Amino acid sequence: MKVLNWLVSGVLISLLIVLAGVLTNNMAYVGKANADDSDKSHHASIVKVERILAQTEFDVSQKRDLLRKTRIEFYLAEAKQADLRNWTFKRDDLIDRAKNILVHHQTQFTSTTTEFASI
Repeated sequence: MKVLNWLVSGVLISLLIVLAGVLTNNMAYVGKANADDSDKSHHASIVKVERILAQTEFDVSQKRDLLRKTRIEFYLAEAKQADLRNWTFKRDDLIDRAKNILVHHQTQFTSTTTEFASI
């Protein structure tokens, strides 16, 4: 009888845990960016890196250039999300990563521009 009692208790507790997880799944404990926030202008450093990225030439037939461009775009997208959530430290860290890759690409494979001195 004790085994049956333990078994029923275990099943009930498991069901309660699963039910609590399903019910709280839609509740966010970390701030989400709203669709309304997408119209908000981004931090000046994000805009600056995007502008320089648009002016930079990448030979996407070369794997290294394609990888660099993809990583820069990923870091900028993450920085935008962090900016929408007002996570300044994470935003600045992601912008620095994107800048470092962009500067490395510029110094290694193309001529540097005067604009990179101010990054």
